[in-house]
Amino acid sequence: MRRTVFEDGSFFVGCNYWASHAGLFMWRDWNEKAVEEDLRLLDAHGIHMLRIFPLWSDFQPLRMHMGSGGMEREVRLGEEPLPFAPDGRAGLDPTMLSRFERFCELAEQYNMLLIVGLLTGWMSGRLFVPEMLQGRNVLADPLALEWEIRFVRRFVERFRGQRAIVAWDLGNECNCMGEIASHSQAYVWAATISLCIRAEDNSRPIVSGMHGLLPDGCFRMQDQAEFLDVLCTHPYPIFTPHCDTDPLNRMKSPLHAAAESLFYAGISGKPCFAEEMGVLGPMVISDEGAADYIRMALFTLLAHDCKGMLWWCAFEQSALSPTPYDWNGVERELGLFYADKQPKPVLTELSRFSDFVHSLPFDRLPPPIADAVCVLTHGQDTWAVAYGAFILAKQAGLTLRFAWADQDLPPAQAYLLPALEGDSSISRSQMSVLLDRVEHGAKLYISMDGPQLSPFSAFSGVRVLSRRRSCAPEMTELD
Repeated sequence: MRRTVFEDGSFFVGCNYWASHAGLFMWRDWNEKAVEEDLRLLDAHGIHMLRIFPLWSDFQPLRMHMGSGGMEREVRLGEEPLPFAPDGRAGLDPTMLSRFERFCELAEQYNMLLIVGLLTGWMSGRLFVPEMLQGRNVLADPLALEWEIRFVRRFVERFRGQRAIVAWDLGNECNCMGEIASHSQAYVWAATISLCIRAEDNSRPIVSGMHGLLPDGCFRMQDQAEFLDVLCTHPYPIFTPHCDTDPLNRMKSPLHAAAESLFYAGISGKPCFAEEMGVLGPMVISDEGAADYIRMALFTLLAHDCKGMLWWCAFEQSALSPTPYDWNGVERELGLFYADKQPKPVLTELSRFSDFVHSLPFDRLPPPIADAVCVLTHGQDTWAVAYGAFILAKQAGLTLRFAWADQDLPPAQAYLLPALEGDSSISRSQMSVLLDRVEHGAKLYISMDGPQLSPFSAFSGVRVLSRRRSCAPEMTELD
Protein backbone atom coordinates (compact mmCIF):
# COMPACT_ATOMS: atom_id res chain seq x y z
CA MET A 1 0.00 0.00 0.00
CA ARG A 2 2.82 2.43 0.78
CA ARG A 3 4.14 2.35 -2.79
CA THR A 4 0.81 3.26 -4.37
CA VAL A 5 1.22 6.97 -3.65
CA PHE A 6 3.24 7.40 -6.87
CA GLU A 7 1.32 4.94 -9.05
CA ASP A 8 0.73 5.72 -12.71
CA GLY A 9 -2.49 7.60 -13.35
CA SER A 10 -2.96 8.71 -9.73
CA PHE A 11 -2.43 12.27 -8.47
CA PHE A 12 -2.13 13.85 -5.02
CA VAL A 13 -2.16 17.45 -3.79
CA GLY A 14 -0.47 18.65 -0.62
CA CYS A 15 2.14 21.01 0.77
CA ASN A 16 5.51 21.31 2.44
CA TYR A 17 5.15 21.84 6.17
CA TRP A 18 6.87 23.96 8.78
CA ALA A 19 4.91 24.88 11.90
CA SER A 20 3.04 28.18 11.79
CA HIS A 21 4.43 29.40 15.13
CA ALA A 22 8.13 28.73 14.53
CA GLY A 23 8.86 27.85 10.90
CA LEU A 24 11.95 25.71 10.55
CA PHE A 25 12.72 26.13 14.27
CA MET A 26 9.65 24.07 15.18
CA TRP A 27 11.60 21.17 16.68
CA ARG A 28 13.64 23.22 19.15
CA ASP A 29 10.65 25.53 19.85
CA TRP A 30 8.18 22.67 20.10
CA ASN A 31 4.53 23.60 20.70
CA GLU A 32 2.30 20.58 20.35
CA LYS A 33 -0.90 22.60 20.64
CA ALA A 34 0.13 24.89 17.75
CA VAL A 35 1.23 21.95 15.60
CA GLU A 36 -2.03 20.09 16.20
CA GLU A 37 -4.02 23.21 15.26
CA ASP A 38 -1.99 23.44 12.02
CA LEU A 39 -2.86 19.86 11.15
CA ARG A 40 -6.51 20.40 12.01
CA LEU A 41 -6.65 23.40 9.67
CA LEU A 42 -4.98 21.52 6.82
CA ASP A 43 -7.30 18.55 7.31
CA ALA A 44 -10.33 20.84 7.22
CA HIS A 45 -9.23 22.14 3.81
CA GLY A 46 -8.54 18.73 2.29
CA ILE A 47 -4.71 18.84 2.51
CA HIS A 48 -3.46 15.40 3.55
CA MET A 49 -0.03 14.98 1.95
CA LEU A 50 2.84 16.74 3.74
CA ARG A 51 6.57 16.86 3.17
CA ILE A 52 8.31 17.39 6.52
CA PHE A 53 11.89 17.92 7.63
CA PRO A 54 13.84 16.75 10.71
CA LEU A 55 16.31 19.67 10.65
CA TRP A 56 19.76 18.06 10.63
CA SER A 57 21.48 20.42 13.10
CA ASP A 58 18.65 19.91 15.62
CA PHE A 59 18.43 16.13 15.35
CA GLN A 60 22.16 15.37 15.29
CA PRO A 61 23.77 18.19 17.35
CA LEU A 62 27.31 16.83 17.23
CA ARG A 63 30.28 18.67 18.67
CA MET A 64 33.93 17.65 18.31
CA HIS A 65 35.84 18.06 21.58
CA MET A 66 39.44 18.96 20.91
CA GLY A 67 42.57 18.04 22.80
CA SER A 68 46.11 19.41 22.84
CA GLY A 69 47.21 21.12 19.66
CA GLY A 70 43.71 20.99 18.21
CA MET A 71 43.66 17.20 18.08
CA GLU A 72 40.20 15.73 17.49
CA ARG A 73 39.54 13.72 20.63
CA GLU A 74 35.86 12.88 21.13
CA VAL A 75 32.48 13.40 19.44
CA ARG A 76 29.75 14.41 21.89
CA LEU A 77 26.13 15.57 21.94
CA GLY A 78 26.96 19.10 22.93
CA GLU A 79 28.75 18.63 26.26
CA GLU A 80 27.34 15.18 26.98
CA PRO A 81 29.04 11.92 25.94
CA LEU A 82 27.25 9.83 23.34
CA PRO A 83 24.93 7.33 25.07
CA PHE A 84 25.56 3.66 24.37
CA ALA A 85 21.99 3.07 23.14
CA PRO A 86 21.43 2.95 19.34
CA ASP A 87 20.10 6.52 19.16
CA GLY A 88 23.11 7.81 21.05
CA ARG A 89 25.60 5.84 18.96
CA ALA A 90 24.11 7.60 15.91
CA GLY A 91 24.46 11.01 17.57
CA LEU A 92 20.70 11.60 17.62
CA ASP A 93 19.06 13.88 20.17
CA PRO A 94 16.45 11.95 22.22
CA THR A 95 14.26 15.01 22.78
CA MET A 96 14.01 15.72 19.06
CA LEU A 97 13.24 12.08 18.32
CA SER A 98 10.38 12.02 20.80
CA ARG A 99 8.96 15.23 19.28
CA PHE A 100 9.14 13.73 15.80
CA GLU A 101 7.42 10.59 17.04
CA ARG A 102 4.64 12.71 18.51
CA PHE A 103 4.30 14.58 15.22
CA CYS A 104 3.83 11.28 13.38
CA GLU A 105 1.12 10.29 15.83
CA LEU A 106 -0.70 13.60 15.33
CA ALA A 107 -0.33 13.25 11.56
CA GLU A 108 -2.02 9.84 11.66
CA GLN A 109 -4.77 11.25 13.85
CA TYR A 110 -5.54 13.88 11.17
CA ASN A 111 -5.20 11.49 8.21
CA MET A 112 -1.93 12.99 7.01
CA LEU A 113 0.54 11.14 4.79
CA LEU A 114 4.18 12.13 5.26
CA ILE A 115 7.19 12.35 2.94
CA VAL A 116 10.21 12.76 5.24
CA GLY A 117 13.22 14.78 4.03
CA LEU A 118 15.99 13.06 5.99
CA LEU A 119 19.22 15.07 5.61
CA THR A 120 17.79 18.56 5.74
CA GLY A 121 20.96 20.60 6.05
CA TRP A 122 19.87 23.26 3.54
CA MET A 123 16.67 25.21 3.95
CA SER A 124 15.43 28.52 2.59
CA GLY A 125 18.88 29.93 1.90
CA ARG A 126 20.71 28.86 5.09
CA LEU A 127 22.91 25.88 5.91
CA PHE A 128 21.88 23.78 8.94
CA VAL A 129 24.59 21.16 9.42
CA PRO A 130 25.80 19.89 12.82
CA GLU A 131 28.32 22.17 14.51
CA MET A 132 31.03 19.52 14.16
CA LEU A 133 30.66 19.48 10.38
CA GLN A 134 30.57 23.21 9.74
CA GLY A 135 33.26 24.19 7.26
CA ARG A 136 33.44 20.67 5.82
CA ASN A 137 32.04 19.58 2.49
CA VAL A 138 29.26 17.33 3.77
CA LEU A 139 28.82 15.73 0.33
CA ALA A 140 32.40 14.46 0.14
CA ASP A 141 34.16 14.66 3.53
CA PRO A 142 34.65 11.16 5.10
CA LEU A 143 33.80 12.31 8.64
CA ALA A 144 30.59 13.90 7.39
CA LEU A 145 29.64 10.79 5.43
CA GLU A 146 30.29 8.58 8.47
CA TRP A 147 27.78 10.52 10.59
CA GLU A 148 25.27 10.93 7.76
CA ILE A 149 25.22 7.15 7.40
CA ARG A 150 24.62 6.74 11.13
CA PHE A 151 21.90 9.40 11.13
CA VAL A 152 20.00 7.95 8.19
CA ARG A 153 20.20 4.30 9.18
CA ARG A 154 19.09 4.84 12.78
CA PHE A 155 16.41 7.42 11.97
CA VAL A 156 14.81 5.17 9.35
CA GLU A 157 15.11 2.11 11.59
CA ARG A 158 13.44 3.94 14.47
CA PHE A 159 10.52 5.41 12.50
CA ARG A 160 9.84 2.78 9.83
CA GLY A 161 6.91 1.57 11.93
CA GLN A 162 5.09 4.90 11.68
CA ARG A 163 2.08 4.34 9.44
CA ALA A 164 1.75 8.01 8.43
CA ILE A 165 5.12 7.92 6.62
CA VAL A 166 4.67 6.96 2.94
CA ALA A 167 8.08 7.86 1.50
CA TRP A 168 11.63 8.80 2.47
CA ASP A 169 13.29 11.78 0.80
CA LEU A 170 17.11 12.11 0.75
CA GLY A 171 16.75 15.63 2.14
CA ASN A 172 15.91 19.13 1.02
CA GLU A 173 17.93 20.11 -2.05
CA CYS A 174 21.01 18.32 -0.74
CA ASN A 175 22.95 19.35 -3.85
CA CYS A 176 23.08 22.84 -2.24
CA MET A 177 24.91 21.58 0.87
CA GLY A 178 28.38 21.47 -0.69
CA GLU A 179 30.48 21.63 -3.83
CA ILE A 180 30.77 18.51 -5.99
CA ALA A 181 33.85 17.97 -8.12
CA SER A 182 32.37 15.48 -10.57
CA HIS A 183 29.29 13.47 -11.39
CA SER A 184 31.05 10.42 -9.93
CA GLN A 185 31.29 12.12 -6.54
CA ALA A 186 27.58 12.99 -6.70
CA TYR A 187 26.80 9.41 -7.71
CA VAL A 188 28.67 7.99 -4.71
CA TRP A 189 26.93 10.32 -2.25
CA ALA A 190 23.42 9.61 -3.56
CA ALA A 191 24.13 5.87 -3.71
CA THR A 192 25.44 5.85 -0.13
CA ILE A 193 22.44 7.62 1.39
CA SER A 194 19.81 5.76 -0.63
CA LEU A 195 21.35 2.36 0.11
CA CYS A 196 21.38 3.24 3.82
CA ILE A 197 17.65 3.95 3.66
CA ARG A 198 17.02 0.74 1.71
CA ALA A 199 19.01 -1.29 4.23
CA GLU A 200 16.58 -0.32 7.00
CA ASP A 201 13.31 -0.02 5.07
CA ASN A 202 12.65 -1.47 1.63
CA SER A 203 8.87 -1.10 1.91
CA ARG A 204 8.69 2.62 1.04
CA PRO A 205 9.76 4.53 -2.06
CA ILE A 206 12.78 6.85 -1.88
CA VAL A 207 12.43 10.34 -3.35
CA SER A 208 15.35 12.42 -4.63
CA GLY A 209 14.57 15.77 -2.98
CA MET A 210 17.05 17.45 -5.36
CA HIS A 211 16.53 20.34 -7.72
CA GLY A 212 18.38 21.63 -10.76
CA LEU A 213 19.44 18.25 -12.18
CA LEU A 214 20.78 17.97 -15.73
CA PRO A 215 21.71 14.95 -17.87
CA ASP A 216 25.27 16.27 -18.31
CA GLY A 217 25.79 18.05 -14.96
CA CYS A 218 27.31 16.88 -11.68
CA PHE A 219 24.00 15.75 -10.20
CA ARG A 220 22.40 13.81 -13.07
CA MET A 221 18.86 12.52 -13.18
CA GLN A 222 19.94 9.27 -14.86
CA ASP A 223 22.45 8.61 -12.05
CA GLN A 224 19.86 9.27 -9.33
CA ALA A 225 17.48 6.89 -11.06
CA GLU A 226 19.80 3.92 -10.42
CA PHE A 227 19.07 4.05 -6.67
CA LEU A 228 15.90 6.09 -6.22
CA ASP A 229 12.26 5.29 -6.93
CA VAL A 230 10.97 8.82 -7.61
CA LEU A 231 12.55 12.03 -8.87
CA CYS A 232 11.16 15.49 -8.21
CA THR A 233 11.23 19.05 -9.48
CA HIS A 234 11.08 22.37 -7.65
CA PRO A 235 9.71 24.43 -10.55
CA TYR A 236 9.85 28.03 -9.34
CA PRO A 237 9.89 30.27 -12.44
CA ILE A 238 12.08 32.94 -10.80
CA PHE A 239 14.80 30.41 -9.94
CA THR A 240 14.61 28.28 -13.11
CA PRO A 241 16.48 29.44 -16.22
CA HIS A 242 14.31 30.60 -19.16
CA CYS A 243 11.08 30.54 -17.12
CA ASP A 244 10.67 34.03 -15.69
CA THR A 245 9.72 35.54 -19.06
CA ASP A 246 5.92 35.50 -18.92
CA PRO A 247 3.29 36.41 -16.29
CA LEU A 248 2.55 33.36 -14.15
CA ASN A 249 -1.06 33.19 -15.29
CA ARG A 250 -0.29 33.28 -19.02
CA MET A 251 0.43 30.26 -21.25
CA LYS A 252 4.14 29.51 -20.75
CA SER A 253 4.38 29.58 -16.95
CA PRO A 254 1.70 26.98 -16.13
CA LEU A 255 3.43 24.58 -18.56
CA HIS A 256 6.74 24.85 -16.69
CA ALA A 257 6.13 22.28 -13.93
CA ALA A 258 4.88 19.59 -16.31
CA ALA A 259 7.64 20.27 -18.86
CA GLU A 260 10.41 20.02 -16.24
CA SER A 261 8.90 16.94 -14.60
CA LEU A 262 8.62 15.18 -17.97
CA PHE A 263 12.22 16.23 -18.74
CA TYR A 264 13.37 14.46 -15.56
CA ALA A 265 11.09 11.44 -16.02
CA GLY A 266 12.02 10.87 -19.65
CA ILE A 267 15.76 10.88 -19.06
CA SER A 268 15.70 9.04 -15.72
CA GLY A 269 13.05 6.48 -16.61
CA LYS A 270 11.52 7.00 -13.16
CA PRO A 271 8.33 8.80 -12.05
CA CYS A 272 8.72 12.48 -11.27
CA PHE A 273 6.45 14.89 -9.41
CA ALA A 274 6.41 18.60 -8.54
CA GLU A 275 7.68 18.40 -4.96
CA GLU A 276 7.79 22.15 -4.35
CA MET A 277 5.69 24.74 -6.17
CA GLY A 278 4.77 28.28 -5.33
CA VAL A 279 4.67 31.83 -6.62
CA LEU A 280 7.22 33.26 -4.14
CA GLY A 281 5.02 35.96 -2.74
CA PRO A 282 2.76 38.90 -3.60
CA MET A 283 5.51 40.87 -5.38
CA VAL A 284 5.46 38.21 -8.12
CA ILE A 285 1.71 37.93 -8.68
CA SER A 286 -1.53 38.80 -6.91
CA ASP A 287 -3.28 36.25 -4.72
CA GLU A 288 -6.01 35.90 -7.34
CA GLY A 289 -3.39 35.47 -10.09
CA ALA A 290 -1.66 32.78 -8.02
CA ALA A 291 -4.92 30.83 -7.92
CA ASP A 292 -5.24 31.10 -11.72
CA TYR A 293 -1.65 29.91 -12.11
CA ILE A 294 -1.93 26.86 -9.88
CA ARG A 295 -5.26 25.80 -11.41
CA MET A 296 -3.73 25.71 -14.90
CA ALA A 297 -0.53 24.07 -13.65
CA LEU A 298 -2.42 21.35 -11.76
CA PHE A 299 -4.54 20.29 -14.73
CA THR A 300 -1.42 20.23 -16.90
CA LEU A 301 0.43 18.07 -14.37
CA LEU A 302 -2.55 15.74 -14.07
CA ALA A 303 -2.92 15.38 -17.85
CA HIS A 304 0.74 14.39 -18.19
CA ASP A 305 0.73 11.86 -15.32
CA CYS A 306 3.11 13.86 -13.13
CA LYS A 307 1.95 12.05 -9.95
CA GLY A 308 1.41 15.00 -7.59
CA MET A 309 2.10 18.54 -6.43
CA LEU A 310 3.19 19.94 -3.06
CA TRP A 311 2.81 23.68 -2.48
CA TRP A 312 5.54 25.67 -0.71
CA CYS A 313 4.47 26.01 1.97
CA ALA A 314 1.66 25.54 4.51
CA PHE A 315 1.85 28.74 6.60
CA GLU A 316 3.19 32.31 6.51
CA GLN A 317 6.55 32.97 8.14
CA SER A 318 6.42 36.77 8.02
CA ALA A 319 6.59 37.25 11.80
CA LEU A 320 9.77 35.20 12.33
CA SER A 321 13.01 37.10 12.98
CA PRO A 322 15.87 34.52 12.88
CA THR A 323 17.79 33.86 9.68
CA PRO A 324 16.99 32.87 6.99
CA TYR A 325 13.72 34.78 7.45
CA ASP A 326 15.60 37.93 8.43
CA TRP A 327 17.72 37.64 5.27
CA ASN A 328 15.27 36.56 2.61
CA GLY A 329 12.07 38.46 1.91
CA VAL A 330 11.11 35.78 -0.59
CA GLU A 331 10.69 33.27 2.28
CA ARG A 332 8.08 35.15 4.34
CA GLU A 333 4.73 35.20 2.52
CA LEU A 334 4.45 31.78 0.90
CA GLY A 335 1.72 30.08 2.91
CA LEU A 336 -1.64 28.65 1.93
CA PHE A 337 -3.11 30.72 4.75
CA TYR A 338 -2.77 34.39 5.63
CA ALA A 339 -1.15 35.30 8.95
CA ASP A 340 -4.61 35.26 10.61
CA LYS A 341 -5.09 31.64 9.38
CA GLN A 342 -7.70 32.58 6.78
CA PRO A 343 -7.30 30.60 3.53
CA LYS A 344 -5.74 32.27 0.50
CA PRO A 345 -7.38 31.89 -2.93
CA VAL A 346 -4.69 29.37 -3.89
CA LEU A 347 -5.78 27.06 -1.05
CA THR A 348 -9.37 27.27 -2.26
CA GLU A 349 -8.13 26.24 -5.70
CA LEU A 350 -6.13 23.30 -4.32
CA SER A 351 -9.17 22.09 -2.39
CA ARG A 352 -11.39 22.33 -5.48
CA PHE A 353 -8.87 20.46 -7.58
CA SER A 354 -8.47 17.73 -4.96
CA ASP A 355 -12.27 17.36 -4.80
CA PHE A 356 -12.35 17.12 -8.61
CA VAL A 357 -9.74 14.33 -8.70
CA HIS A 358 -11.58 12.36 -6.01
CA SER A 359 -14.91 12.82 -7.83
CA LEU A 360 -13.70 11.16 -11.05
CA PRO A 361 -15.58 7.92 -11.81
CA PHE A 362 -12.36 5.92 -12.02
CA ASP A 363 -9.30 5.41 -9.80
CA ARG A 364 -6.61 6.28 -12.33
CA LEU A 365 -6.20 8.05 -15.63
CA PRO A 366 -4.84 6.09 -18.61
CA PRO A 367 -1.27 6.89 -19.69
CA PRO A 368 -0.91 10.09 -21.72
CA ILE A 369 -0.30 9.48 -25.41
CA ALA A 370 3.01 10.91 -26.61
CA ASP A 371 3.09 12.07 -30.21
CA ALA A 372 6.89 12.29 -30.46
CA VAL A 373 10.15 11.76 -28.59
CA CYS A 374 12.39 14.80 -28.20
CA VAL A 375 16.04 13.67 -28.10
CA LEU A 376 18.31 16.02 -26.13
CA THR A 377 21.99 16.12 -27.02
CA HIS A 378 25.44 17.18 -25.85
CA GLY A 379 26.63 20.77 -26.19
CA GLN A 380 23.22 22.40 -25.89
CA ASP A 381 21.37 23.97 -22.98
CA THR A 382 19.26 20.86 -22.48
CA TRP A 383 16.62 22.46 -20.26
CA ALA A 384 16.19 25.44 -22.61
CA VAL A 385 15.74 23.09 -25.55
CA ALA A 386 13.35 20.81 -23.63
CA TYR A 387 11.18 23.68 -22.36
CA GLY A 388 11.10 25.43 -25.73
CA ALA A 389 10.25 22.23 -27.58
CA PHE A 390 7.50 21.39 -25.09
CA ILE A 391 5.85 24.81 -25.49
CA LEU A 392 6.08 24.76 -29.30
CA ALA A 393 4.72 21.22 -29.39
CA LYS A 394 1.76 22.20 -27.22
CA GLN A 395 0.99 25.08 -29.55
CA ALA A 396 0.98 22.54 -32.38
CA GLY A 397 -1.29 20.18 -30.43
CA LEU A 398 1.45 17.62 -29.71
CA THR A 399 2.61 15.91 -26.53
CA LEU A 400 6.31 15.08 -26.12
CA ARG A 401 8.40 12.57 -24.24
CA PHE A 402 12.07 13.29 -23.62
CA ALA A 403 15.15 11.12 -24.06
CA TRP A 404 18.91 11.60 -23.73
CA ALA A 405 21.18 10.99 -26.71
CA ASP A 406 23.38 8.51 -24.83
CA GLN A 407 20.53 6.23 -23.80
CA ASP A 408 18.47 3.52 -25.44
CA LEU A 409 15.93 5.55 -27.41
CA PRO A 410 12.29 4.59 -26.86
CA PRO A 411 10.25 3.49 -29.90
CA ALA A 412 8.15 6.24 -31.47
CA GLN A 413 6.48 7.26 -34.70
CA ALA A 414 8.20 10.66 -34.66
CA TYR A 415 11.46 12.04 -33.24
CA LEU A 416 12.63 15.59 -32.70
CA LEU A 417 16.36 16.31 -32.72
CA PRO A 418 16.30 20.06 -32.04
CA ALA A 419 19.04 22.68 -31.65
CA LEU A 420 22.06 20.48 -32.37
CA GLU A 421 25.29 22.27 -31.46
CA GLY A 422 28.88 21.12 -31.91
CA ASP A 423 30.31 18.13 -33.72
CA SER A 424 29.89 15.79 -30.72
CA SER A 425 26.20 16.52 -30.15
CA ILE A 426 25.12 12.97 -31.03
CA SER A 427 27.19 9.88 -31.78
CA ARG A 428 27.21 8.20 -35.18
CA SER A 429 25.84 5.02 -33.64
CA GLN A 430 22.84 6.80 -32.12
CA MET A 431 22.25 8.74 -35.32
CA SER A 432 22.25 5.43 -37.16
CA VAL A 433 19.55 4.16 -34.79
CA LEU A 434 17.37 7.15 -35.61
CA LEU A 435 17.94 6.82 -39.35
CA ASP A 436 17.13 3.11 -39.21
CA ARG A 437 13.82 3.95 -37.58
CA VAL A 438 13.16 6.50 -40.30
CA GLU A 439 13.78 3.73 -42.84
CA HIS A 440 11.04 1.77 -41.07
CA GLY A 441 8.50 4.60 -41.21
CA ALA A 442 9.25 7.02 -38.36
CA LYS A 443 9.52 10.77 -38.95
CA LEU A 444 12.62 12.74 -37.89
CA TYR A 445 12.88 16.52 -37.44
CA ILE A 446 16.35 18.10 -37.13
CA SER A 447 17.34 21.70 -36.42
CA MET A 448 20.95 22.70 -35.87
CA ASP A 449 23.50 25.46 -35.53
CA GLY A 450 26.86 24.45 -36.88
CA PRO A 451 27.48 20.74 -36.24
CA GLN A 452 29.00 18.45 -38.86
CA LEU A 453 26.55 15.61 -39.40
CA SER A 454 28.19 12.77 -41.28
CA PRO A 455 26.84 11.48 -43.56
CA PHE A 456 24.40 14.33 -44.20
CA SER A 457 23.42 14.24 -47.87
CA ALA A 458 22.50 10.56 -47.75
CA PHE A 459 19.53 11.11 -45.44
CA SER A 460 18.72 14.79 -45.99
CA GLY A 461 18.77 14.93 -49.79
CA VAL A 462 20.69 18.21 -49.48
CA ARG A 463 24.17 18.80 -50.92
CA VAL A 464 26.15 21.61 -49.29
CA LEU A 465 27.85 23.85 -51.84
CA SER A 466 29.61 26.08 -49.32
CA ARG A 467 29.28 27.60 -45.87
CA ARG A 468 30.34 30.70 -43.99
CA ARG A 469 29.50 32.37 -40.71
CA SER A 470 26.58 34.73 -41.14
CA CYS A 471 27.55 38.39 -40.76
CA ALA A 472 24.03 39.86 -41.05
CA PRO A 473 20.42 38.72 -40.66
CA GLU A 474 19.17 36.68 -43.60
CA MET A 475 15.74 35.47 -44.61
CA THR A 476 14.63 32.41 -46.52
CA GLU A 477 11.09 31.96 -47.79
CA LEU A 478 9.65 28.50 -48.37
CA ASP A 479 6.51 28.29 -50.51
